[in-house]
Amino acid sequence: MLTRLLDFFFPRTCVICDRRLAIGEQFVCPPCLMSLPLESVATDWQLNRHVFQWRSEHPVLYRMGALCIYQRENAAAHLVHALKFERNREQGIWMGRLAAEKLKDTDLFDGVDAFVPLPLSRARQRHRGFNQAEAIAQGLSQETGIPLRTDLLVRNVDRESQTHFQLSDRFLNGRDLFSLAEGAEASGQHLMLVDDVLTTGATMMSAVSVLENFSDVRISTFAWAWVNMSIEVWAHARRVAGLG
Repeated sequence: MLTRLLDFFFPRTCVICDRRLAIGEQFVCPPCLMSLPLESVATDWQLNRHVFQWRSEHPVLYRMGALCIYQRENAAAHLVHALKFERNREQGIWMGRLAAEKLKDTDLFDGVDAFVPLPLSRARQRHRGFNQAEAIAQGLSQETGIPLRTDLLVRNVDRESQTHFQLSDRFLNGRDLFSLAEGAEASGQHLMLVDDVLTTGATMMSAVSVLENFSDVRISTFAWAWVNMSIEVWAHARRVAGLG
């Protein structure tokens, strides 16, 4: 009865279409949930376009995966935007649990020892109230039982939002963002980095380049949504940035 009263006076709405949610529905209405542009569960997480683009530079890279395909104004983009700018940590946890449930029959999380969310700086986290990557990783951890580690990486600097950056600038903006936390140790571990969106992959690889200093480490990545740009577009942006 209390739940119904609260829902009457403070109606919850879908973060994508603003339709009123029914009792028991969380954050997204069923039609919008059905409209999420899911990545194919048949994707080879060890040998896909994203892995191909980066493994020559980072041989420790094992798998790269995502739940959704990100395009401007699609349902996945709306959900990520709501998470980042409406500051609802519980939504991020729900997104992580949803991803783990949808991908449970794939091998994406097999053998992973810990989820490692990409950190924010202390100032950015205070301003935003929480780290959206950590919220997603917490949901993944709750659903899979794989532990969460926030003691490995430190963010050196916060650079401005890359939303309006050219692709080539994103590569340059993603360098030297992270360092190892004092006393960090993860040798012999299979670590999975977690973020909300992967565009060029430069930010994620900045973290990979730090973690690969551990001995005998294996690194995988998970983004809740990623941009499936062509290898040709990706390579051209790298050349423009002077990175090969």
